[in-house]
Amino acid sequence: MQVNFFATFRSIVGKKTVYFDLAENITVRQLLQAIVDWNPALRKHLLGDDEQLLAHVHLFINGHDVLLSPEGMEIHLQKEDKIDVFPPVAGG
Repeated sequence: MQVNFFATFRSIVGKKTVYFDLAENITVRQLLQAIVDWNPALRKHLLGDDEQLLAHVHLFINGHDVLLSPEGMEIHLQKEDKIDVFPPVAGG
């Protein structure tokens, strides 16, 4: 599964794209757990104490923001899905 990291997340990861060999039909929650297992430094930037995606992080699945979906962290993913992870941004 292809996960693209942007801005400061890319700096933490050290590259733009990481491929995860994960089972078909996993949830966003399981993907995030795989990401933080792979790179523990991301945990505090992605997940709150309740293990939920932080509200200011934008995780897009095929261009759709997970936080705007009623399924949220329980969205099921397919291997061909494109995942983009953006940190909070500000500016004008």
